[in-house]
Amino acid sequence: MEVAQTLVRAVMRAFYTTQEILVVEALVTHSALRDDELAYLMKMNLKDLHRLCAGLRDARFLVVHTRPEMQAGKTRPINRTYYFIDYRQTVDAIKWRVYKTDKDMQGSVQPADESKEYSCPRCLAQWSQLEVLDSVSTAGFTCQRCGTVLERSEEKEAPGHQQLSRMNNQFKFMTDMLQEVDKAVVPECTFDKAIQGARPIVREPTHEVLASVPVDPSSLGRPSAVKGLANVGPKTMEVTISNDNEQQRLEERLRRERLLKQNALPSWITESSIPATAAAEVQKPAVDADESGPAVKRIKREDGAPALDDKMSFKMEEEDEDELEFEDVV
Repeated sequence: MEVAQTLVRAVMRAFYTTQEILVVEALVTHSALRDDELAYLMKMNLKDLHRLCAGLRDARFLVVHTRPEMQAGKTRPINRTYYFIDYRQTVDAIKWRVYKTDKDMQGSVQPADESKEYSCPRCLAQWSQLEVLDSVSTAGFTCQRCGTVLERSEEKEAPGHQQLSRMNNQFKFMTDMLQEVDKAVVPECTFDKAIQGARPIVREPTHEVLASVPVDPSSLGRPSAVKGLANVGPKTMEVTISNDNEQQRLEERLRRERLLKQNALPSWITESSIPATAAAEVQKPAVDADESGPAVKRIKREDGAPALDDKMSFKMEEEDEDELEFEDVV
């Protein structure tokens, strides 16, 4: 474990910022820290701390764990975020970074068959060994441009090889410690083990917070009993098995009734706007019918004088349909 911690600290100091180095140092020292405790040590607010730890989490240098906790004086639990380091995961991430960087660096190295080994002292042209195999003389290889005897340049590393050798020198401390880590056994680190070995933080009296107790997640889904409320649920349950056809007919009838209510005309269309009492007061002209004759209608004079004869009437003569004549249209 000490070799892994030394490796993590060395890598953080070589490639990361000061704030990220302090976060990892705090986690190595205290084993596991809550987000508000880590923010208190870093003198940062929670928003900036979460943003800082998100990058370290993506790089596999720390692990985020959330659990519900209950504070004194509160009825509902709240989720608390903890940070700790899983050294197995971090060592594997460092190995992958070193391997990936080495492969990327080797990809930019110029192949050996393309290196210019011969140069012309007269025209300063450079040639590879493959290019001058067909132009040879007793003195040696000759230039294909001017025919001068070529000179073999001193062996020197290509720019790609220089970068690769420089990288190997800079990464030597990591490769050596990775070999030592492979010889040892890094124990598995979980949140339970990290929180058991956590070192408490001593706060100032002005920055004390309420203590919280972890809550079992399996008990959160159970409804809690409320004092003073009786059980008003059903005491018994009856099951009735009916025919499917009767059930379908009942549902169809209810559906039709619902559609009739939805499509019913409004009251201002179906009902008249004239009151029933006003319609009853309207008097119709009296019509008398003689037993032996057609119906007669009594007419009252406009000047209000009594009629000359109460029996005076105008008989409505009906035209005989037979008397109607029609002309033929040619």
